[in-house]
Amino acid sequence: LLLRATTIHAGTVLVEAESFQNHGGWSLDTQFIEIMGSPYMIAHGLGKPVSDASTTVVFPATGKYRIWVRTKDWVAQWKAPGTPGRFQVLVNGKPLAETFGTKSAEWFWHDGGTVDIARKEATIALHDLTGFDGRCDAIYFTSDSAEPPPN
Repeated sequence: LLLRATTIHAGTVLVEAESFQNHGGWSLDTQFIEIMGSPYMIAHGLGKPVSDASTTVVFPATGKYRIWVRTKDWVAQWKAPGTPGRFQVLVNGKPLAETFGTKSAEWFWHDGGTVDIARKEATIALHDLTGFDGRCDAIYFTSDSAEPPPN
């Protein structure tokens, strides 16, 4: 079973985290649907990293894509140190250089850099680093520009 992610226009793919085929140890958080518009994935491991969530995505074309991850640092509003909700995004088993859940008290599109997609089919995974409530709403891939999608 392949996830045919939403193609917004040529060269873009939007992957909603709640649509991952394998949630691993990540859970759906539905308490903010009326605010967010959809549930998001949360890594609630009580201090022990949870197993990876993963899915297979079919891209419209191979090539270089910029990755944006919609996330937040859930303790930033209290200016708490340590960013306990850190996680990585893996593409075909390889982690992006950027660590997510480390910036902004509000939901925003965190720039994940670029990745080369060599085959149209790729495995995407969320890798929890802390077990303390990392949050991921969506992952956006674009070959067209460096601008994130609108919030």
